[in-house]
Amino acid sequence: MRTRNNFSKIASVYAKYRRDYIDRVYDLIYSFCPDKESDVLDVGCGTGFVTNHLAHYYKYVTGVDKSREMIKVAQKSALGNTHFVVASIEQLPFENNSFNLVTAGAAYHWFDYDKAGKEILRVLKNEGKLCVFWKYSSIKIEGYAPGYLPQFAVENLRHLVKDIPHTNKEEISKEVFLRTGFAKVDVKEFDFDDVYSKEEILGYIQSHSTFNLLGDEQKEEYKKLNEACVNEYLIDGKFIYKATMQMWFVEK
Repeated sequence: MRTRNNFSKIASVYAKYRRDYIDRVYDLIYSFCPDKESDVLDVGCGTGFVTNHLAHYYKYVTGVDKSREMIKVAQKSALGNTHFVVASIEQLPFENNSFNLVTAGAAYHWFDYDKAGKEILRVLKNEGKLCVFWKYSSIKIEGYAPGYLPQFAVENLRHLVKDIPHTNKEEISKEVFLRTGFAKVDVKEFDFDDVYSKEEILGYIQSHSTFNLLGDEQKEEYKKLNEACVNEYLIDGKFIYKATMQMWFVEK
């Protein structure tokens, strides 16, 4: 059975088409953890764009991902105060009380919540903080869990995949963090327009985890299906994603 979470296979297209988060996301992170001298750990860092963005504000930032191919890409753009490590988030290779802040951008839903939570709690300093954030589509699609895949792509994918597996059987909630030992959990959401060119949205779809569910011939068919119908969703040549950003602010 094919799985969604093997990002090693799509590292190059991920690096090309995945984009950084809007400034408001980082402003909220910096307000949550304002000390610029902080040591920061970015888990599930992928190709490292969040890690590098954080490094413009914080003293030292370490990015961790289980995909060696992703880390290889990340190392190519590493800044002087960033470091990238191949490791499982459920078994972090760091000492207790090492970090002031842990971040997870569009990654936490892939983890074993209990194991990852306990490991993050272990490596955080006494007053350490965790920020988990991701964006999802404001448009609800029947039979498809809230995610970030255009409606036309979901419909085309269903022609090729009978059942689209969820990333995690349990949705992220306050309880996910409290049960592993965190003491305080707050969540904030805000809406925004995420604008893509035609090339960018088609490329993004190929960087999505669901692309891993397809065989080689299916991938080519899927790309053709998306190219054939994307024009119907463009406004002045742009694809405008009505998006919601969800950010969890968690403290020990």
